Amino acid sequence: MGGNKKGNIEDLMKELALKGDDLYDVVFEESDAPAEEDLRWMILVRVHMDKGFSTYWFFRNMRTAWDLAREVKIKTLEENLFQMQFNCLGDSETVTQGGPWHFRGNPVIIAPYDGYSKSSSIELYKFDIWARIIDLPIAFHGKVKALASKIGEYVDSEPSSFDFEGNFFRVRVRLDVRNPLKKATSIIRGGEREIFAMKYERLLDWCQVCGFMGHEFKEHGDGVHPPSARDTI
Repeated sequence: MGGNKKGNIEDLMKELALKGDDLYDVVFEESDAPAEEDLRWMILVRVHMDKGFSTYWFFRNMRTAWDLAREVKIKTLEENLFQMQFNCLGDSETVTQGGPWHFRGNPVIIAPYDGYSKSSSIELYKFDIWARIIDLPIAFHGKVKALASKIGEYVDSEPSSFDFEGNFFRVRVRLDVRNPLKKATSIIRGGEREIFAMKYERLLDWCQVCGFMGHEFKEHGDGVHPPSARDTI
């Protein structure tokens, strides 16, 4: 982590044509730090959307979707990058632990913010979503974490129980919008492959031609594609 930060500083100095003696450092002491409550419950937000949108309607829609108990502070840092701060723990947990959130069918990507890091250094590409591994036999339930990791980062799963109705196993995964959605996962047993379809809950808009989120198939290329070129999930 330290090495990466050093590399970023060196890259920035090169980009700005700076030399070491061009800089006059200001020392930040811990006594200079803002009060803890001034930096708590903050997030950075980006909408994964290929086209422009109205920030007014974005803010209005998200306030409605989140149903917050207290007012949220919102600051536009740049186009499609926002800093938000909540005024109570409940609102912060509702937004950061709920979801997936979306605006006009496009993922709203959220990351915690500490108030010290450059906003440009924080990646906003991942979000959590519940998915169902369809028709997974009970003997394979011990492999759920490994199966989920093939479609994204494993976050959590719903415990297997005979009291649960439905021929699927629920897992929560963290998806990266830079990768196409995966529609299946598989197991090899005794040299034979078994394939299990994936169904995403509250799935956001995605392109059935390229598999990426951020646009629909009618916005891919000229938008004209035969049914055989389109996948379904």
